[in-house]
Amino acid sequence: MERGLRDGELLGVVTTNALELGVDVGQLDVAILAGYPGSIAATWQQMGRAGRRCGTSVAVLIAGGGPVDRYGRRAPGVLLASPPEEARLDPDNLQCCWLT
Repeated sequence: MERGLRDGELLGVVTTNALELGVDVGQLDVAILAGYPGSIAATWQQMGRAGRRCGTSVAVLIAGGGPVDRYGRRAPGVLLASPPEEARLDPDNLQCCWLT
């Protein structure tokens, strides 16, 4: 599938948000997100899968029924104009046992 996208043999693909992980998929012109991914950073990463080589692209977010999706329908500029969230870690948090 990756080779087909990269070579332009495939016209489209339906996938999970795995494309967010930086797979070089070639010349995608459109990214369609089914629901808000949960963060501004993830939204931009998923939308950014389109237009990486060809320049012009479009991204569509199909809002779901959740509260954040409904808010995004009323105020799309907030999503598009806001910077990505900051990652924060508390090394003293005892619930983070995976750090030890």
